[in-house]
Amino acid sequence: MQNSRRQQAPPDAGQFVRTGALSGLLAAALGVAGGLLEGSLTGPWPDAADPGYADYLAANRAPVLAQSMLFVFSSAALLWFLGFVRARLLRVEPAPGTVAGIAFAAGALAVGLNILGQAAQITLTLPSQAGVPPNVAAAVADLCLVTLGLANLPAGMMFLAIALLSVRQLAYPRWLGWISAAAAAASFVSTFSLVPADGPLSPTGVVTTALRLVPLLWYVPAAVVMLRRPGGP
Repeated sequence: MQNSRRQQAPPDAGQFVRTGALSGLLAAALGVAGGLLEGSLTGPWPDAADPGYADYLAANRAPVLAQSMLFVFSSAALLWFLGFVRARLLRVEPAPGTVAGIAFAAGALAVGLNILGQAAQITLTLPSQAGVPPNVAAAVADLCLVTLGLANLPAGMMFLAIALLSVRQLAYPRWLGWISAAAAAASFVSTFSLVPADGPLSPTGVVTTALRLVPLLWYVPAAVVMLRRPGGP
């Protein structure tokens, strides 16, 4: 009597990896949608001394809150995506996978800072803000900008680590590695937006706004590569 056993096939890991890739596309879509809501505001954010600050917040409560919630859920989707990015990096990096660990830790820190920045903006939509002096409300808005600006520093470290493992180890196609390097440079430059009070590189300046879009040039094609090649490089 033969006692042969049929070995069970492992679960389809590729399908699971595809959920990570789709979460990257979802994070990008939610982030873009949140950015587009800026156009639905009644005007630019008022100055700290503007006596109509409370009225501005009351009139724009819905779009400001909706924008923050879109950014928060975008951050959640991005965190899921980064877990699969880390797994892909680990496939090509020799043990102990230090650079892959740096990439994930820096990305998770950037996600956390982005959520904290949105917490400050959500605070401005609470009913209690109606009685807050304009300069206090402006300080909360500035706290949001500062937190989001600081998130660029760990984001730059993440992109730098991904670029290193893509250009040298081909974790992602080499051309994506160079895009990641460009996203790292854009993130580092964006950190300096905290220095000027006004101008194109200020927190709300034209250059700073454009630099925020550069990471999308990596997230979207990287997610597509993971969809097409879920098994890794």
